[in-house]
Amino acid sequence: MGSPTSPSSLRPPSGARDFLPREVQRREWLESQLSQVFQRYGYQRIITPTLERLETLLAGGSIQAESVLQLRDSEGTMLGLRPELTASIVRAAATRLSSGPLPLRLYYHGSVFRNSQREEGSSSGQEFFQSGVELIGAGGWLADAEILTLLADCIRSVGQGAATPFGHASEGGNGIPDWTLLLGDVSLTESLLSPIAPTAQAAVRRAIAQLDYVYLESAPLPEAARQIGSQILALRGQPSRVLPQLAQLPVPADRLRDLQQLCQVLQEQQVQVVLDLSLVQTLAYYTGIVFQAVVGGEVVGLGGRYDRLHALYSPHQAEQAGIGFTLLPDTLLRLLPPAHKPDGSGCRRLVVPLVPAGIPQALALAAQWRQSEPVELELLDRSPEEVEAYARQCRIPEVAWVQADGSFHLTTLNFN
Repeated sequence: MGSPTSPSSLRPPSGARDFLPREVQRREWLESQLSQVFQRYGYQRIITPTLERLETLLAGGSIQAESVLQLRDSEGTMLGLRPELTASIVRAAATRLSSGPLPLRLYYHGSVFRNSQREEGSSSGQEFFQSGVELIGAGGWLADAEILTLLADCIRSVGQGAATPFGHASEGGNGIPDWTLLLGDVSLTESLLSPIAPTAQAAVRRAIAQLDYVYLESAPLPEAARQIGSQILALRGQPSRVLPQLAQLPVPADRLRDLQQLCQVLQEQQVQVVLDLSLVQTLAYYTGIVFQAVVGGEVVGLGGRYDRLHALYSPHQAEQAGIGFTLLPDTLLRLLPPAHKPDGSGCRRLVVPLVPAGIPQALALAAQWRQSEPVELELLDRSPEEVEAYARQCRIPEVAWVQADGSFHLTTLNFN
């Protein structure tokens, strides 16, 4: 074991990191913006445990045990650090919230942890942050439309105008560059895959999930299976082109009608939609629409409908429909142009007593201003030049110089 001052003991574990004050401020600023949008739609925040019983995390069948960071409690129960939040929230909905009114509109901000394999025989944990919502107890295309409209409003809201507690974002405009909604439907894709034998279906599913045209052409598959796979890969593009093609195929008419209505709503909301029937999510519990919000090829949000998940945690209750999405704050912040990000320490004023006799007055003035805004007090007896340099470095826009009699004058700093 390394000594307390060895280099290895001073680093976080592999896959983890420290978030320094400015990074924390930006994350809190983003969470505040997203929370305001969630709340405008009637969603309430829920906080679930970071640790769950391993059986809870694996119940949906889509999370592999080896991907979960595991430990055992004093009673021998196997626990896991949550690799995503949907399972925890649905578990809470099926137990603690089972007698409440429906639908449940819940949102969250939190960490998730993944156990990623590195070299043979070794693995490391990785920590990610997620923000998102779950809508439980509402099925149908109108609930789908609410979730996708909420997703669009979240992305549009990031970085838009208005002062924040941590500085000013640029006025007007959308901070996130042009984004696209990739939209698929598991039930329609499964319908198209259903004629294929199970062994061949697994190979076709792999090919369409990875958009692997070469594998689909070269793999030892029945010709009918190959054609279906190629057909699904071709069902990608503007709704005006893909929907008529789907109408000619053996898919459930009610699901196609719901997808048409959903696309109409999204068009009216000016959301750029690409229908993609090859969109097969890694989480196996999805049953209806699946989607990804993409900016320049990077996924900033994803989700889908999971109408059978609730019953896994509440087998004696009626099955409840569910749908939700997750946003990736780290990616959103990285893609946000610098002019739209909050900057500085978050402090609006620095109060400086010019002489020792002015300290009581400076304390009183700082206390008065702190009723409405963040204020710092100069503590290090620096020269005026050093004080201004510090204020500029921290992007504190005003310095108040306080005399012994309590009078003061303000210096306004320009950061342009």
